Amino acid sequence: MWLRLIEKVLRRLLGKHLFILPKDYTGVLRDKTFAPVDFSDHQVVDKKRHLIVEKGKYKFVPRPAWITTHGIDTSVQVIVDNALESFDEYWANEGLVSEYLVAARKEFYYEVLSACEPYLCGNTVDVGCGPGFVSQILSSSQNIKTVYGIDFSLTSIKRCRQDVPAGHFFVGDIYRMSCQDGAFDSVMCMETLEHLEQPARALAELFRVCKVGGHVVITIPNGAIDEYVGHINFWTEQEFRALLSGERITKFQYCAEGRAMLFIAKKLGVRHIHAMSHSD
Repeated sequence: MWLRLIEKVLRRLLGKHLFILPKDYTGVLRDKTFAPVDFSDHQVVDKKRHLIVEKGKYKFVPRPAWITTHGIDTSVQVIVDNALESFDEYWANEGLVSEYLVAARKEFYYEVLSACEPYLCGNTVDVGCGPGFVSQILSSSQNIKTVYGIDFSLTSIKRCRQDVPAGHFFVGDIYRMSCQDGAFDSVMCMETLEHLEQPARALAELFRVCKVGGHVVITIPNGAIDEYVGHINFWTEQEFRALLSGERITKFQYCAEGRAMLFIAKKLGVRHIHAMSHSD
């Protein structure tokens, strides 16, 4: 009885800030709504062998249906909570980074960079640069003058600075980057927006830091078939086109055998930025 009363008080006082659930509930929080998930349909990775940041944060391999249609991918560790601390520990673990950068993922990066090469030039920034593999490739491009990288994880930035000495890397917030308007000739953001609670706000910032006439390159999973538990957003092509607005898109294509989508959008002017920043 007293426990129920305490729970009611907590819900009343903290309901706007905390999500209180019975202990036996399992699921994920997406778009500020709790969605029950039957985790028995996932294979839980051995906690003794893989990084578990804290209780309640697990990594899962894809559901059997995904494996059947897309084949086995060893780079399937997912940090469910998308927290800064989780990514800091993830990028610091050499074993996990090696598993993340498997051949299939590297092939995907090369496929994307080949498709967007004509649109990358001058000062180019890799937003959400992660382990720095993409930034390293960009640094060898003859069309790119200087490579910059921004990530909210200090561990990521340290790794990038070590592996890409010619680049410039900074800890930053994708919602509020410490850059002037139009600071970069081209902007890249790969496999990042699906993790964000305010993707439209992040998009507005990506276009803000891109110069007028430059291009913003974005890749996201194909939400029609994506099942990773750690993702928050699951866009189809049509849904993301609507978020971008059709007049901006210079090029679109499916990548990684349809599992990911590539959007290349031209920065036309400042009028679009303000409209997008209020669309969340």
